[in-house]
Amino acid sequence: MRRRRRLVLRSAVAVAIVAAAYVWVLPQIADYGSVGARLATVSAWWAAALAAVAVLDVLSSALPWKTLLPELSWLDAIGFTQASTSLQTFVPGGAPVGVGISFGILRRLGIGAGAAGFAVALVGIWSQVTIFLYPVVGVVLLLASGELSGTVTAAVAASGGAAVLAAAAAVYALRSRAAAVRLAGQVLRAATLGARLLRREPPRWDVDALLRLRDERVGLLRRRWPALTLGTLANQLTAYILLDLSLRAVGVSLHELSLAETFLAWALGRLIASLPLTPGGIGVVELGLIGLLVGFGGGNAHVVAAVLLYRGLIVVPTLIAGALTFLAWRVRGVRASAAA
Repeated sequence: MRRRRRLVLRSAVAVAIVAAAYVWVLPQIADYGSVGARLATVSAWWAAALAAVAVLDVLSSALPWKTLLPELSWLDAIGFTQASTSLQTFVPGGAPVGVGISFGILRRLGIGAGAAGFAVALVGIWSQVTIFLYPVVGVVLLLASGELSGTVTAAVAASGGAAVLAAAAAVYALRSRAAAVRLAGQVLRAATLGARLLRREPPRWDVDALLRLRDERVGLLRRRWPALTLGTLANQLTAYILLDLSLRAVGVSLHELSLAETFLAWALGRLIASLPLTPGGIGVVELGLIGLLVGFGGGNAHVVAAVLLYRGLIVVPTLIAGALTFLAWRVRGVRASAAA
C-alpha cells in the first residue's frame, strides 16, 4: 500500500510538472501562435530529412543490445527497445524502474535471467558514462568559438567528474568480485521491481548466479566492448542530429546557433533527462533545452518550435513503435519462457 501511495504521488508530481511546463512556462517564452507559424514554414524536403533521421534513431536503438545479446533477432531487438522506452514514458521512478522493465521484457523474449541482467547492467553503464561525457565534449568544441557562463561550466565540470567516477566504478565492478556483488544486488532489486510492474513472478536467480555469468561473459565483453561503445554512440548521436536538423528546418542559421552550441545544449539536455523528475523527462527536458538554446542566442519562437518538433520526433515514433511491438507480440503469442 505504501509503495502504491508513493507511485501515485510521483505520478501526480510528474503530471503537475508537465502541465506547468506546457501551460504556463512555455507560453511565457513564446506564444503557441508564433510557434505554430514557425512550424508551418518547414518544407517538404526538411520534413523528409527529419523523418529519415527519426527512423534511423529508432533502428539504431537495437545496436547495443544486439552486441551483447546476439541471440536476439534484429526485429525483436528493435521492438524491445521501443517497447521498454514506451513503458518508461508512462511509468515514473527513474533508472531503477527502467532497468526492471527492460529486464522483464527480455525475459518475455526468452532471454535467460542471467544474460538479461548482465546486458541490462552493461548497456545502462555505457549509456550513463556517455551521458556524463557529452557535456565535456561540448565544452571542448565551444571553447574554440565562444565563452561559457559560470553556471554551465560548473555543471559540465560536475558532469565530467561523474563520468570519470562512473567509468571507474564500471571497470572496478568488472574486475572485482566484491564490487560486482553490489552491482548484481542492485540489478536483482531492479529486476524484482520490473517483474512486479509487469505482473510476473520475481526472478529466481540470485547474486551468486549472476556472478557466475559475469565470470563467463567478461571474455565476451573484452571482445565486444568497442562494438558496444560504437553502437551506443551511434544510437545517441542520431538524436543530436535530429535536434540540430529541427533547428535548421525552422530557420535557425549556423550564425545564430553554431554546431558546438547545439551539441552542448543537447548534451546538457540528456543530463537533465537522466533525472527522475518526469517519465521520459517530458516537460523538464524541453524547458532545459529551450533555456540553453535561447541563452546561446537563438530566437524564442524559433527555438521553442524546434525543440517541440525534436521532442515530438523522439517520443511519438517510439510510442507508435512500442504499441505496434506489443500488438505483434500478442499476435505471435510471445510468452515468458521462464519466470521473469
